[in-house]
Amino acid sequence: MIENRLKLSAAGLAALAAVYVGWKILRTNDSESDTADVAESQKAARGTVDYNVLATAIRFSNPKLTTVLQYLLEQAAFLEKQRQMDRSGCLENICTVFKESSNVTIKSLCYKIFVATSTNPAIVYRYIEPIMPELENDLDERESSYLQYILPLYVNLSSMDRARKYSDLFLPIPVILSRFTHDASVRSGEVLHCLKILINMTVAEIEFDSSLVFMSLIHLLHSCTNAGLLLRVLTLVRNMLEELVDEGVFQEDVLRGVGVVISRCEDVECMELANHIYRQLKE
Repeated sequence: MIENRLKLSAAGLAALAAVYVGWKILRTNDSESDTADVAESQKAARGTVDYNVLATAIRFSNPKLTTVLQYLLEQAAFLEKQRQMDRSGCLENICTVFKESSNVTIKSLCYKIFVATSTNPAIVYRYIEPIMPELENDLDERESSYLQYILPLYVNLSSMDRARKYSDLFLPIPVILSRFTHDASVRSGEVLHCLKILINMTVAEIEFDSSLVFMSLIHLLHSCTNAGLLLRVLTLVRNMLEELVDEGVFQEDVLRGVGVVISRCEDVECMELANHIYRQLKE
C-alpha cells in the first residue's frame, strides 16, 4: 500500500511538473504583473493549460518556440488534446511555422506532431493535406533530414480508408526501399517503414513499380536476418503473389529466396508464412 502511494505521489508530481513547464514557457512578457503570475500559477497547479494561449506562442518571434512544440508533442497522441489543439488554433499555427521554417529542429518537431496526430482523419483532412506539397519536396531530397519522420507519417496515411487519394505521395517508396535494401541492417527503420507502406498500398490496391520492389524483396529474402523485417518482407511477397505469378519474371528468384528463409529462419511466424508462400509458388 505504501509503495502504491509512493508511485501515485511520484506520478502526481511528474504531472504537475509537466503542467508547470507548459505554463512556464508562455511567460514571454516580463512586464506582466505579479497578480497575473499568481493566477497562472494557480491554473497550473489545478492541471489546466490554456491552449488558446499556447497557440499565440507558436510564432518565430517566441524564443521558447521549441519548448512550446515539445510540450504539444507530448500531448499530441491523446484524442482530447488533439481536439484542444484543433479548436485553439495550435495546429493551424504549427502548419504555418512548418511551411515557413528552414530550422531543422523546428521542422522536425512539427513533423513529429504530424505523425502523432495523423491517425486522426479529421486532422489529416484539415491540416496535413494542405502541406502535402512540402512533404513531397522534403522527400525528393536524397539525403533528406526529415525522412525518418516522413516515412512513419506515410505509414499512417497509407493505412487510412482514403489512402488511394494520396497515391501520388507514395510513388517514390519503391526507389527509397531499393536505396536502403543493401544496407538494411543499418537502415532497418527506413526499410521497415517502406515495407509497411508498400503492404498498405497492396491492401488499398495502389499501383507501384513492382519490378523494382521484387528486386529489393529478393535481396532481402537472401540477406535479412531481422525477424521483424523478414515478416514484413514475406507479407509483401504474399500480397504480391498473384502479380508475381502473372509476370513470371521474378518467380524463380523469389522461390529460391523463400527457400533460403525456410532453411535458416527460426521465427515461427516467419516460417509459417514462408512455407505458405513456397507451397503457393510450387503449385
